[in-house]
Amino acid sequence: MNTQGRPYLLRYKRVKKGKVPLVINNPEDISALLKRFGKLRPRTFYASANVYKETSRPEHLRSMDNIAFCLPTWDIDNTIDKWKTTIAVAKEILAFLSREGVSKSVFLMWSGNGLHIHMHHKAFSDELLRKINPLNAAYAIVEYANKKLRSQYLELAKKYQAEKLNVENEMDLQRVFTCPMSLHRSLNVVAICFSPDMINDFSLDWTSIESYRHWNGWDRFEAGEADQLAEKALQTVGTYQLRKISKHAERERKITAKSITKWLRKEK
Repeated sequence: MNTQGRPYLLRYKRVKKGKVPLVINNPEDISALLKRFGKLRPRTFYASANVYKETSRPEHLRSMDNIAFCLPTWDIDNTIDKWKTTIAVAKEILAFLSREGVSKSVFLMWSGNGLHIHMHHKAFSDELLRKINPLNAAYAIVEYANKKLRSQYLELAKKYQAEKLNVENEMDLQRVFTCPMSLHRSLNVVAICFSPDMINDFSLDWTSIESYRHWNGWDRFEAGEADQLAEKALQTVGTYQLRKISKHAERERKITAKSITKWLRKEK
């Protein structure tokens, strides 16, 4: 914990010439990292949403030109006691993606208090990525879906009295998400993956450390499955804006959570 009582997030390790990004290429790397940072009592592993071409210097992680692939992700943030709301929202997103022709490259991961819906980075074809930056494609798809589904999010929040519900587009240059099979940073639960076909059977029991249930097929994909959706989304919402988010865009990003709270208070 730091002086504010928050967990440290380690992205780099010190070397003679400065610092380099933490990279895991094999199981031995995990053991080495745990040994090196043992005094900090490491608990949770995160991985970048972007796959980078080069990772030997910090500046490599800040260059859009260095991104080879990007993992589109919906972060459904909520409280664990309202998990049924979270699942209901996930169903809306999955149904939207299915209508847009994307279903074989999608998996879900219960992350602790909420849920991530991930789309495999290779759902974009090489042909598409020669024309469109991977981060732009991922950002646009998540933003497009959220705009289309905003009213459904609000309706579900009202139905389940879920004031903390928020669905964010967090795609950016250095975004990280919890790794499959990692422990949550504070809750004693496992970040388990499951397929869209399993969503009706989901139970919080699946996240138990003693008896977790994890889907090993989480890394399946169909190449090019998301190409048409990416092109449509880019035409509608545009590209990722590098550190230049307008006040209007920022207000739009946060409006779901604020609207939910305001709506629910009126209902009381």
